[in-house]
Amino acid sequence: MLGSPAFAQQTAPADQPVLPRDLEIELALNAAPKHLREGAAVLVLDAGGYVKAREGSNAFTCVVSRRGGDVFPVCWDAEGVKSLLPIELDAAKARLAGRTNAEIEQTVAAGFKAGRYRAPSRTGIAYMLSPLRYRIDEQGHAVRANPNPHVMFYGPNLTDSDIGGARGSVVFMNKVGPDGMIIVPVGVTERATIIEESQSLVDRFERHVGYTSAR
Repeated sequence: MLGSPAFAQQTAPADQPVLPRDLEIELALNAAPKHLREGAAVLVLDAGGYVKAREGSNAFTCVVSRRGGDVFPVCWDAEGVKSLLPIELDAAKARLAGRTNAEIEQTVAAGFKAGRYRAPSRTGIAYMLSPLRYRIDEQGHAVRANPNPHVMFYGPNLTDSDIGGARGSVVFMNKVGPDGMIIVPVGVTERATIIEESQSLVDRFERHVGYTSAR
């Protein structure tokens, strides 16, 4: 059950914003294509970590990630839920407990080496179709990233050379490692439609975190 907003605001680090539940659910589902949203499970963050806000009827689980201070919606398929979502959940608990982002990333790397975490065992997909992505530092200052709605395919330990990728092109790797992802941005027309349809949701999020555009 969510803690009260006052309790959450007092205890959560500034880069782990605890949002109103209805807003966080809508943000999480914004990561997924429309035909998956009704049946997707949703997790939301409270003062102690992620909790299930609703059960799902399909294989997908959507969350608003806060990994490393980057706030963005993502929707995982069944393989991602088994292999990669646990990292998100553990990282959030550790950050809420006072661990730094650098310490958490070291723990995650050690967890892969020790076998506590594992790379995806089969091909699969995670959706990041929302245009919403912000970097929030440990003082709570938010910086908005350029909208880049995309899909991700699991690519453990692949490099851009392996897939012929280049950052900013039609396909590229987000990182090299057991949790590496092949990033495929949506087309220009789809991007414009997603941004337009999501604008009111983005505005609500920005008001809540106190983000002010530099424009």
